[in-house]
Amino acid sequence: MLRSINVKINAAIAIALVIVLGLSAYFTLSTQNVQAEENTQSKARLLTQSVTNIIKMDMVGQYEKDLTKIILTLGQFKEIETLRIFSPDGLILHSAIPQEVGANIDELVMNVFLSGDMNKPFRSGAEEHRSMCRVEVMYNAPECHRCHGSDTEIIGVLEVCLSMAATDEQIERNARFMVISTVLTILMIVIVISLLTTLIVKRPISSLMSTIEKRRRGEVDARVRLYSNDELGKLGQSFNDMLSRLDEANRQMQRLHAEQMSRAERLASIGEMAASVAHEIKNPLAGLSGATQVLSSSFPEGDPRSEVVKEMLKLTVRLDKTINDLLSFAKVATPTFEQVNPNDIIEDALFFAIGETSDKDVKTVRRLDQMMPEIPLDSHQMQQVFLNLFINARHASKPGQALTIISRITPEGPLPDGIPVNDYVEIAVVDEGDGIPPDRLKEIFKPFFTTKVQGTGLGLPISRNIVEAHGGIMGVESTVGEGATFYVWLKKRQDTAS
Repeated sequence: MLRSINVKINAAIAIALVIVLGLSAYFTLSTQNVQAEENTQSKARLLTQSVTNIIKMDMVGQYEKDLTKIILTLGQFKEIETLRIFSPDGLILHSAIPQEVGANIDELVMNVFLSGDMNKPFRSGAEEHRSMCRVEVMYNAPECHRCHGSDTEIIGVLEVCLSMAATDEQIERNARFMVISTVLTILMIVIVISLLTTLIVKRPISSLMSTIEKRRRGEVDARVRLYSNDELGKLGQSFNDMLSRLDEANRQMQRLHAEQMSRAERLASIGEMAASVAHEIKNPLAGLSGATQVLSSSFPEGDPRSEVVKEMLKLTVRLDKTINDLLSFAKVATPTFEQVNPNDIIEDALFFAIGETSDKDVKTVRRLDQMMPEIPLDSHQMQQVFLNLFINARHASKPGQALTIISRITPEGPLPDGIPVNDYVEIAVVDEGDGIPPDRLKEIFKPFFTTKVQGTGLGLPISRNIVEAHGGIMGVESTVGEGATFYVWLKKRQDTAS
């Protein structure tokens, strides 16, 4: 459930809304609180100034009784918590609460008066709710000397405290409203987005996943049914197109596989028949060759029939090689592994290759890695592989060109993808001939494909079979007009040594 994309989207949106709306509510409430304090401060300042002016007017007119009435009357207003006049030494002279007259003021107000910072309103801590208080000093003006004399500087201090209980209640109501409205807004937005994501995202994705599951179970006709024109609809259409192409490719692959299997069966039958026929021909051919040699020795020197018999011997040798190639291709013997240095096999094969193509003036270049280790190989079979590659390379070369044989501990050639390079050694046979056209590169390892007049087309297929029986890989690169490079990659270690 927690892994559902719908849940993740809704959770992310809810978190974002809580942060955004929570911050918005916090700043709104903070602003309201500051404004409430400023409004209360303004009221306290205006009230203090008004009361001070009234007191001065009454004191000048010697209406002290009226002053007491005024204070008692103003003190009846709900917002006014404290309204009193006290002397510089803290004795309450007049108060909206008559019981306070003659008592001393609290320490907080006295400390504000003594600090001299009386123009700044302060909050009283005497009540559970907040209060905004202001202290105003009434100095002994010349018009006051008649009653108070001129010896004192301060004739009284006015303290006015306004209650913020109603304001705090309003702020608390606003806070509750904002919290409830924020929660409801978040819930409504999450519900709406959940419905939208279910319709727009979850259902199309579920349809896609359902189709994938049906295809996994083998329902080849399963398709995604999305009819929207948005990105998911286009994705569903592309997915259906891909399935159609995959089905077509699968049908073609099955058809090609059937053709390959049929061809393989035919080749296997042909191979078995060719091996049987070759075996039946080999013994009579050996007798025919021996008889031809005896017949050749019976002719006197210079007899024209001797040339005919020699030509017959050449044809017999060629036929015998063809039969041996057929037998080798029909059944590759299991390699007999022993630890051998590939460089030694290369040298032995070069010796025989140069002997068989000694009529060509082709330079041989050896670039053999002297650090080449011994690896498990069948010396006889690998010598056959290298001999075939060297002979082919010399035949492809022209007089004066070079045949280069390279061995490397670490391959540098085009190994297939996914093959661990460090598990193989590399032998490269490079010629400077005419090269192999691209259309023939795919055919050269097929049986009986040859460009030579007297070739059987089995040399490279036999070589590849031997290399693969060793667990190795064979490849080729060629550029027309620049020559060809045949690669043999052999394993440094066999999985099962024999």
